[in-house]
Amino acid sequence: MKKRAFTLIELLVVIAIIAILAAILFPVFAQAKAASKKTACLSNSKQQGVALYLYLNDSDDNLPMANYPNTPGNVPSAFSYRAARAQFVALNWADLIQPYAKNYQIFKCPEDNSGPLVIGGNAVPGYPLSYALNMYIYLGLAGFPGFLGSVGTSMDSITNHSTKLFIVESASSISQEVVTPASTKRVGLSRHLLGGNYVYCDTHAHFHTMPGSWAQIPDSTWSNTTIAQNTGYNQWFPWLDGPEKW
Repeated sequence: MKKRAFTLIELLVVIAIIAILAAILFPVFAQAKAASKKTACLSNSKQQGVALYLYLNDSDDNLPMANYPNTPGNVPSAFSYRAARAQFVALNWADLIQPYAKNYQIFKCPEDNSGPLVIGGNAVPGYPLSYALNMYIYLGLAGFPGFLGSVGTSMDSITNHSTKLFIVESASSISQEVVTPASTKRVGLSRHLLGGNYVYCDTHAHFHTMPGSWAQIPDSTWSNTTIAQNTGYNQWFPWLDGPEKW
């Protein structure tokens, strides 16, 4: 009997077909993986919202401080956090609500690959922290109420809890306390398929695509509260009425 085998041309055609299929499918797989991480991060945000809700019940509806300045004994934060390690500021907002979540892992976004906080060439010990607080919860038209973030805002001072941002995405490598849409701050606001997850003051969580116009607004606008509130993005400013603009 005569034996048949693949010719070189047939083999090359099969290889070409496989390469084409791989080129088509790999981006789909990558997008599916990114979507899965976005969903996992949203789950983190929802759990943070539940912990925040429980915290509010025990704090007479006062939101947690961004950080605590020089608490007795200088107990260090459990998180890799600059102020806690370098400036002896003990606990931050994540430390305060963590006992209600009973889970440190929910404060690390699975898509945050920025690594640990590094000071003086050394990684700061502690759990990674991929989230930060809306700066305008603490910075009003009259400025910061005392030390940066040291005063927990009362929910009574917020016009509409369900439309005001509280926790937003950041990066573990910088451990920033508060965030604005400024380019130097919005490290995580476009992390997931050009968007990010947010926890609102009423403690619900939601994903939003980052508005393209934020990249066109000068950073100096976001640093001036009086000017920033006129951008129309009312979700950032707890004292403004009106719908969210996304």
